[in-house]
Amino acid sequence: MKKDKNHIKLIQGGKEIIKWESKRDKEGKKGKEKKSRKGNKGEQDEKEKEKEKEKEELDERKRKSKSEMKGKKEKEKERKGETETEKEKEKERKSEKKEEFDPEMNYNNQIKLKNENKTAWNPNYGGMICGKKIYSSGKHEIKIKIDQFPNPKNERNLIRLGVIKTENRENFIKKGNYSEETYFFKTNWDRHHQKLESEKYKCDGNGKWTEKKYPKKINLKKNDIFTIFLDMDQKKISFKINEKNLEGWGNLPQKVNFFAALDSQKGEKNQITII
Repeated sequence: MKKDKNHIKLIQGGKEIIKWESKRDKEGKKGKEKKSRKGNKGEQDEKEKEKEKEKEELDERKRKSKSEMKGKKEKEKERKGETETEKEKEKERKSEKKEEFDPEMNYNNQIKLKNENKTAWNPNYGGMICGKKIYSSGKHEIKIKIDQFPNPKNERNLIRLGVIKTENRENFIKKGNYSEETYFFKTNWDRHHQKLESEKYKCDGNGKWTEKKYPKKINLKKNDIFTIFLDMDQKKISFKINEKNLEGWGNLPQKVNFFAALDSQKGEKNQITII
C-alpha cells in the first residue's frame, strides 16, 4: 500500500495498521488543539485578572487601614493636646487663687485650706502649712484665730505656730519635722498638771533645742486670737494671746516664713484661721 503524507501508523495487538486520515480530519484535529490551547489561555487570563483584583482589593484595604490609623493618631494627638491645655488652664486657675498661704502636706496629707486659702484644719492626724510671704525687713503681725480645739485633754491635740528660716522651708515641709532652725510657740495638754501649757522653742540646724522656755500656763480655747510679732530689723520675735503678751527672744534668721502645724487624735479636729 502506498503511503503519503495523509496516512498514519497505528499499532494494534503488536501489528502495524495503517490508518488513513483525511485532510479535513487532520485540520479539524489541529483546530481542536488550537481551540483547546486558546481555552487554556483564556482560563489563565481570568485567573490572572482575579489575582490582580484581589491584589488591588488588598492594597485598598491596607490604604484604608493606614488612613484610619493615621486619623486615630491625629485624634489622639488632638485629645492629648486638649488635655495638656486643660491641665495648663487648671494650673493657671489654681495659681491665680493662691494668696499669701498655700497648703503643704506632712506625713498623712490631712491638712487643707479653705475660705480663700486662709483657714487650715486637720480632720484626722495632723498637718502643716507654710506661708509663701517672706519676712526680711520691717515689723509684721500675723494673727491666727483658734476656730476649733475640741478636746485639749488628748495627748496629741497640739497646735504649733511660729516661723522658719526661708532657705529651710522646702526641706522642712518634705520632712515634716522640726530638725531645721525654727522658732515657734506650742500649746498642748499637760497630763500631769491637768492644764494647757505653752512652750517656746528655738531649734538649731542639728536638731538640738538651744532654748526651751515656759511662760505662764495659758488655757488656749476656741475663739482665742494668737498673734506673732516679727521685728525683722531687730531680728526679734514675740507672741500674744488675746491681749496678753508673752515673752519673746531675738537673733532671728535674715528671712523667715510663717508656719502652722496641727495635730489631733483620730476623729477630732483642730482648726485655725489666719486673719
